Amino acid sequence: MAPSTRTETLRALVQLLVDTSELVIKEWEMEEQHISYSDLPTSRLPSHELYEARRIIRGACGMCVDLIEDPHVRILEVATTFAMAQALDTTVRAGVPDILAEAELPNGVSAEELSRRTGIDERKLVRVMHVLCSNGIYNEVKPLQFANTRLSRILAGNPPAKAAQLILYVASAHLPAVLLDRNMTSATSNTDSAFQKAHGDERTLWDHIETGDESDPAVREMRGMFPLAMVGLGQMNSPALIADFPWASLGEATVVDVGGGVGSMCLELVKLFPDLHFVVEDLPATIGEAKVTWDAEMPGFIQSGRVQLITHDFFEVQPVRGAAVYFLRYIIHDWPDDQCTTILSRLRDALGPDSRILVADMIMHPPLGSTHLKSAPAPLPANYGNANALKGMFDMLMLSLFNSTERTPEQLSALANGAGLKVEKIWECRGALSITELRKM
Repeated sequence: MAPSTRTETLRALVQLLVDTSELVIKEWEMEEQHISYSDLPTSRLPSHELYEARRIIRGACGMCVDLIEDPHVRILEVATTFAMAQALDTTVRAGVPDILAEAELPNGVSAEELSRRTGIDERKLVRVMHVLCSNGIYNEVKPLQFANTRLSRILAGNPPAKAAQLILYVASAHLPAVLLDRNMTSATSNTDSAFQKAHGDERTLWDHIETGDESDPAVREMRGMFPLAMVGLGQMNSPALIADFPWASLGEATVVDVGGGVGSMCLELVKLFPDLHFVVEDLPATIGEAKVTWDAEMPGFIQSGRVQLITHDFFEVQPVRGAAVYFLRYIIHDWPDDQCTTILSRLRDALGPDSRILVADMIMHPPLGSTHLKSAPAPLPANYGNANALKGMFDMLMLSLFNSTERTPEQLSALANGAGLKVEKIWECRGALSITELRKM
């Protein structure tokens, strides 16, 4: 980039930051004047204006760093980001957010006390805490005295959120070796991914969870952690999926949550939309857990018939015909194209004239943009740059774990067409996930 262009770009970014920051401040001031005491998950959502401002600021800050930093330093920072993940993973496993949550500010908890309670050598623990403090995860309130920040506070007393952090790094370290291996680089099967490289056999993550040896500590950890991780990811993404799709317009309709786990999404929807009926489908072990969950959290709903729990494999014929909605959250991104075509084809065969399939996944936004998605203001990349980074990271995780992918709108459209479906609309939500509505062609 020429010096004059650099100057113009930096000035434009600074102006964008100034203008957008004023929007954020205005939103904050309005929030303080209208304090909400609602415990509904959607009450935590930012307004559409604040959500957009956050994206712009994240993208502009990231672009400023890339523009002003020495390229050698910036490349090293990117290359060593795994160290940050390892540091966070260590403290979460050791229970540091919970220990810090017990302390009363402003004193925090001493490094000596953290070391005693976690079993980690004090000098090494201090090094781990310092790198995380430098990145806003924790706060050193006094020399060698630590406290939570607004970031780490969400992990305290929140097992699902912790599980979501911990389960994401299982296979990523082996991805470069797989991509550079001429025998594996073009593989599309979910038995030929970095996950198999990491575990030394051909079993998938699902195989380990469903049929793995309980005496294997890694299997026990995955089996216990995965359902919690799905709930944790739901905490992050469900509010936007609930608020930004017109569920109420469905009227007295049936929503089939395909591969819905214990039905955590339906547990939220059933409270807000009294006209809707729900069917939660999953494999036998999960449906057993779902019954316990629903009886505990929403007693009587199964007995009334408003909620049904059905054992079903989504690769087989769909037993519920003509429902208004077939909902797929965190499903399509787990599977390569061929398996996705099978899943969608089974659902197409069950659709009635007014039925629709809703695919809730991260939608990849290319740097040059997509006609289906909103573009960022100049001089940001069309996909908001750094604000879009989480989706790219999840795409790498899907590649590592399953040889699968988070898809662009164009890829989703091609996938739908292969199953006799078309993309009717993309509902861009105020979160990492969006909803792609599919109907019969």
